[in-house]
Amino acid sequence: MRLPGVLAEIAEVAGESAALQICAEYGGNYIYIPAACNEDHWLAQCVGREKADRICAHLGIDGSGGQKYYVALVDGGVFKALQRSVAKTVHQQSADGKSARDIARGIGVSERTVRRHRAVHRGTSKDKRQGSLF
Repeated sequence: MRLPGVLAEIAEVAGESAALQICAEYGGNYIYIPAACNEDHWLAQCVGREKADRICAHLGIDGSGGQKYYVALVDGGVFKALQRSVAKTVHQQSADGKSARDIARGIGVSERTVRRHRAVHRGTSKDKRQGSLF
C-alpha cells in the first residue's frame, strides 16, 4: 500500500504497521518527532521503543533536536481492512494463550494496540470510571 507524506518514510524505517498505528492515533494532526525519546514518550507508547528509536533517528533531526510533521489520513477502506486483519490476528493469538507482548512483537504493533483490541473484543473498552447517564 502506498502511504502519504511522512507515513511513507515511517513505513520505510519502522514498517507499515508502525506507520498505520501512528495514523490511527494521530491522523489529521501534527506530531513532533524528537531526535531521541524514552519509553514514556507518546511515540514509544504508540509503536514500541525499538521502532520509535528508528523513527527518531531518521526523522527527528534538526537544529532544535526534533521536527514537526503532519500525519495525513489514510483511505478509510484500506485502513479499516488493515485494522480488521490486526484485530483478527490479536484475537486468534490471544485464544492460543500468547501474551500481549509476544503478539505485539509478532505482528509489529504496540502492546497498547493489542490490549485495546482485546478490550474491544471483550466489550470492556469503556472507561469504567464513567458513570451511566441513565
